[in-house]
Amino acid sequence: MNATNVLSKIKLSLNRLPVYKYRYYWFLVPAVILFIAVTLGAIYSAPGVFGDFANIGIDFEGGTVMTVSGLNLDNYDADRNTINDVLTANGISVSSWQTSGNNSIVVRYANYVNGEDYNERAEEMGVINNNAVTQIHDALMASGRYNGATLEVNPEMINGTARQDTINSSLIAVAVAMALMLIYTAIRFDLFSGIAALCTQFIDVIVTLSLVIIFRVSINASLIAALITVVAYSINNTIVIFDRVRENMAPYKHKDKTKADIPNILETSVTQCLRRALFTTTTTLITIVILAFFGINIPSLSEFALPIIFGILSGLFSSVFLAPSIWGMLMDLKNRQSTKKAKAKRR
Repeated sequence: MNATNVLSKIKLSLNRLPVYKYRYYWFLVPAVILFIAVTLGAIYSAPGVFGDFANIGIDFEGGTVMTVSGLNLDNYDADRNTINDVLTANGISVSSWQTSGNNSIVVRYANYVNGEDYNERAEEMGVINNNAVTQIHDALMASGRYNGATLEVNPEMINGTARQDTINSSLIAVAVAMALMLIYTAIRFDLFSGIAALCTQFIDVIVTLSLVIIFRVSINASLIAALITVVAYSINNTIVIFDRVRENMAPYKHKDKTKADIPNILETSVTQCLRRALFTTTTTLITIVILAFFGINIPSLSEFALPIIFGILSGLFSSVFLAPSIWGMLMDLKNRQSTKKAKAKRR
């Protein structure tokens, strides 16, 4: 192969990203991520590792949220140690810590005491929590850091009913968001675009959840908010690409669409939108990465930021490679059927 042929091939690849040519290979990426998540989840479930498939937060597993108010957050480390000592003495293992406002510490822990499940034994867990409340209050006052101050310790239990309500509401919220995106895309473009967008959104959710399992990010209400954000954000690049596809399909609008060069139209459209997709995704990622970095010591913040990072990266990949491929395969199937019907009529 001479230099001229090599340069012409490079120029062609730069002018047209071979998205549709390798359409079947792109689906291997989410499949591999899902396989890794399932494999690691099984390893995590083994005794002596983590003991569970995923890091389920108390919003879904059930637990207690205890708020200690009236504190001076300059004493955060000392107060945290005091609270943790009391809870540990009562057989409770804290899941997360965070501050709230200027004078409160919020403690979350599962309703497990000395390894025993109290999720379905609300009254007994209530007695344990009340004992811990009294001991925490007394220990903080005895520390000498709060002479004359008024401290409040308020536990709130998330039992089985509340947990199921949270799960149901979360599933409904994500499903409604995806359904609305399907309707919007189908109306603005065509049904195949809506189906492709819905499929890629579903893949984005699966990939995001898989990465959450792999990296042991807590699965809680923050994750649901992040998933809805991802679903809403990932559709942006998809819509821009489909809009360009529609423009490039315009010459065939009043002609026989079976004669349209679908691979060429798709790959040209994606290439034309690629720089815009990369720039918008990168600028968004910079913001979210900074948020995650500064939220290292704030679990609720990092638990929200990390899934968004996973979802944005997945959304970029699915918008550029998967959504156009799905649309192209549907159009190709439709054109083949139209051609068969046309031939049948001629007979």
